[in-house]
Amino acid sequence: MEMGEAMVAKGFNKAGYEYIIIDDCWLDHKRGPDGTLQPDPKRFPSGIKALADHIHGLGLKFGIYEDYGNCTCGGYPGILGHLETDAKTFASWGVDYIKVDGCYADTDTMDEGYPEFGKYLNQTGRPIVYSCSWPDYQLAEGKVPNYTLIAEHCNLWRNFDDIDDSWDSVTSIMDYYGNDNTSSSFAPFAGPGHWNDPDMLIIGNFGLSLDQAKAQMAVWAVLVTFHISIGVQNEN
Repeated sequence: MEMGEAMVAKGFNKAGYEYIIIDDCWLDHKRGPDGTLQPDPKRFPSGIKALADHIHGLGLKFGIYEDYGNCTCGGYPGILGHLETDAKTFASWGVDYIKVDGCYADTDTMDEGYPEFGKYLNQTGRPIVYSCSWPDYQLAEGKVPNYTLIAEHCNLWRNFDDIDDSWDSVTSIMDYYGNDNTSSSFAPFAGPGHWNDPDMLIIGNFGLSLDQAKAQMAVWAVLVTFHISIGVQNEN
């Protein structure tokens, strides 16, 4: 709530920053008696809908994290086996954006599972940005992702390692995107409403100098624009 209020007070929303997104570990370690997800009662005593309502009241949008597997990367309940129920739960809470990670999941089932969850999100009737980690986990196992399918069902998708708070991590992502010229190239599949995700901006943390932070912002803008442009050209 304080982060959302600070974004508005400092004018970040006017510069285009509109999402407040909570990451892993927001959950309780068990589902509710009816099988639905529930937040940690100590850290979110008013519940997730109240948090989303507060964010919306500031004119911002609210995002959340989950995982396609049995558990999230942090060991909390994943959505596997509860895809339809969880999609309805997120919509009822007023979620505008959801990242679905891939820890503790069978990568062989992702080509069916991620689209299925996306279908249930669409059936709620609520516009929700759908961020997938689908190709990242398949690539880590030496598999070639079906980017045609991924672009059809996801709004954005991760292709590479988690970013960490260091210049080495930033440059490794730059190199990975710059060298995307393999048979499993992902650049051509980006376009309006579906794009490659080079992972978070780490600007404002402690690992980058001011010049390095400026470089990340500039290159990330180029990466997203370039990859979307490639996708648009291929669609025409």
